[in-house]
Amino acid sequence: MSSTMIIAPDASPDGSVYFAKNSNRPPGECQLVVTLPPVERDAESVLHCTHLTIVQERRRYGVLLSKPWWAWGGEMGANDQGVVIGCEPLNTRDHESVPGLIGMDLVRLGLERGRNAREALEVITSLLQIHGQGGFAGVPHVPMGRDSGFLIADAKEVWQLETAGRHWAARRITTVAALSSDITIGDQFDRYSYACPEYARHQGWLGAGEELDFRRCFGSRGRPLSNDSRQLSVLLTALHEVDKRAPLLEMMRLVRRRAGNHPRQRSRRDVARHSGRRYQLQTTGTMVARLTSSRQDFFFTAAAAPDLAVFKPIHFGQPLESDLDGEDLSHYYDGSLWWRQEMFHRALLLAGRIDDKYLQERDELEKEIVLDILGHKGSALTDLRWKLQQRTLIWEREWREQITARRTGWLTLRPFSLFWKRQNRRDGLKLPGPADA
Repeated sequence: MSSTMIIAPDASPDGSVYFAKNSNRPPGECQLVVTLPPVERDAESVLHCTHLTIVQERRRYGVLLSKPWWAWGGEMGANDQGVVIGCEPLNTRDHESVPGLIGMDLVRLGLERGRNAREALEVITSLLQIHGQGGFAGVPHVPMGRDSGFLIADAKEVWQLETAGRHWAARRITTVAALSSDITIGDQFDRYSYACPEYARHQGWLGAGEELDFRRCFGSRGRPLSNDSRQLSVLLTALHEVDKRAPLLEMMRLVRRRAGNHPRQRSRRDVARHSGRRYQLQTTGTMVARLTSSRQDFFFTAAAAPDLAVFKPIHFGQPLESDLDGEDLSHYYDGSLWWRQEMFHRALLLAGRIDDKYLQERDELEKEIVLDILGHKGSALTDLRWKLQQRTLIWEREWREQITARRTGWLTLRPFSLFWKRQNRRDGLKLPGPADA
């Protein structure tokens, strides 16, 4: 599972909503953070999503989106109305065999068309029931029909939505929540899809006179739940224990949680995960947000490995990089911020130890930036966000130049290093090593 989590206003130390998401994707899959401006009167009547063409809406809200480079939609994002959405793939028993909308498409559609959390929920569920879901989502060895779970929030409401085919159940969250790769909504829901109980009875999953239990009826069969259940428990416990003095910084620490001093020392309880010989996904594209009725603050790593990256402030109209639409980013491309930072990430992975000075400087920089942003408001905040964003990019570039100039020792971390050496060759990414000496 990835890690999508939230603290609702009633459970928050200051009444704000705190949202965080990691995205677990194949290593070498570039993820972009893009800013999409609002649209008042679009002349186009059709919209080409990842696999499907649907009717376009003439009016759309401005969006921040973290997305795999090849996809139309995104893993997570926010709109200029103060709505945030994150999605996770779900194991269910009601897949559709034909391509439809994928979870990432629904995230973007909900943000572009939803004025608040409840409206975004209605956008996603109505499109789901009209068009269905399914199709390749970029992760090898994953069934085409894998379904989606969502956390949808604004400053006042938080909703958890879980789907199976064209059916769904949703519940309003008043404390904390985190998504799993398995359905968690049982009989405690506030809304569900049209004719959902009747459909479950027709399939033989729900007996006559029985009340709907969405997890029991639509959850995947024959798959062990222990690993995801263990990590879900870790996340929920940690959310209840967030330091009330600095909740935004605590959310950043939580998405970075990892056992051991080096990424090669992995644990099933890790929140930030690293690829290796036995684990084929890499945590990438992390987002943390704070929502209030008067403002929203967003931070993205725009890089793989949140435990080794720095969070950068970003807001509407303040893009991290130029539009790379049309570029082939399936391999190293120097014009991509994600790929430039991936050079740094790979160099750290292949080092015998992680530089303590780098981690200390990063934590101090983030703390200073977060406190500075939270201490300002109004027009001064817009200029400040831009200056601090540029400061993080310069600091990141200086460390990247320093670390990537070092020679790496392939034998130090074998077989972990051999996995990444092969991945570097596949991605067209070259680091100085013993062979270059």
